[in-house]
Amino acid sequence: MPQFQYKARNRMGTLISGTMTAATPQDVGLELSRMGHYPVAIETARRERPSIIETDLFTRFQRIKTQEIVLFTRQMSTLFNAGIPILSILQALEDQVENQRFKAVVRKLQDDIADGLALSDAMARHPDVFPDIYINMIEAGETGGIMEDVLARLADLLEKQQETDAKVRAAFRYPKIVLGVMVLAIAFLMWKVVPVFINLFQTIKVELPMPTQILVLIHGMFVKHWLSFVLVVAGSIYLFRRYTATQFGRRQWDYIKLQIPLLGPVHLRSSMAKFARVFGNLQRSGVPILESLHVSARVVDNSVLSEALMKLIDSVEEGKGLAQPLRESGWVPILVVQMVAAGETSGALDEMLLKVADYYDQEGERSIKALSTWLEPILIVAMGVMVLFLALSIFLPMWDMSKMALR
Repeated sequence: MPQFQYKARNRMGTLISGTMTAATPQDVGLELSRMGHYPVAIETARRERPSIIETDLFTRFQRIKTQEIVLFTRQMSTLFNAGIPILSILQALEDQVENQRFKAVVRKLQDDIADGLALSDAMARHPDVFPDIYINMIEAGETGGIMEDVLARLADLLEKQQETDAKVRAAFRYPKIVLGVMVLAIAFLMWKVVPVFINLFQTIKVELPMPTQILVLIHGMFVKHWLSFVLVVAGSIYLFRRYTATQFGRRQWDYIKLQIPLLGPVHLRSSMAKFARVFGNLQRSGVPILESLHVSARVVDNSVLSEALMKLIDSVEEGKGLAQPLRESGWVPILVVQMVAAGETSGALDEMLLKVADYYDQEGERSIKALSTWLEPILIVAMGVMVLFLALSIFLPMWDMSKMALR
């Protein structure tokens, strides 16, 4: 049987819409009347033409970078300021988008808007491209007639998040390189260099000192059981990911991340900055406070903190403020509590939240730099210890051999 799209009003007079399978439009009308609804419009559901996303395997898995979304948002804001209609804006931006998957999404937005959907509803059909905060802020812009301002704030928010992520990656780039070089150097020495000296020592049958005996033992394990070692490491990583994919496992790991010395405070500051910035932008854009809290709490990439922040929704529904539940959560720093309390009192909650976000972004940047500064000498010392151990393991027996030759 065919499918029909309908619009109807319920007993309260609220306009509702949906789809229904029936033999004829009259059957849909009868069924709606039986349900207590008054039919407004009934039409055959249009079969959506497949997009590139559905037909092209390469395009389907093509990654859309944050920078592409930022540029798209910034350009859309500029065109809105010029008074250009949304469909014309999307048509113009489609030609400028190079990413084929993103181009298909923009094309689909045009189709949905042409069919009567609002921009926020059309974007909500692509949650893997447009996150909740994006959709909620667009909806607030549509409702309040401030799309230009909302789009500019969205672009600023996404740029700030991208800038923070880039700084984190840059801070840990050098330690990662040093660690990678260490691993490759050890593997090369164990595979190519150490066997030559071990064969030499075994041929001469010199008594091996303790460091050399340890090196021989490690080399034997490396050669005989390297495949088992790789399988154990790969299996451990796989099991860890499976475990942390469960709700219980993820919560346990998120709790541990908050307790790790040095790393825990950095993670907490980063999460608080993200929560405050998203919450502040949503409030500034006119999104209702309950919806703002719901979206902001889910943005935080730590389930323990997210659960604590979600409890704020119950507090607001009961007519209470935000500051006291934040204080009672046990996780939120006192600075955030004080700034939120000041914002509630002064009526400038959005401004205070954005100040909190700026402060914790700066603190997080300083903490990451300090952590990176601590890691670099530790890795250098570790590399020095490794080189010293290898040197002693190889040259001590050679020293003994030279003394035997002089006798």
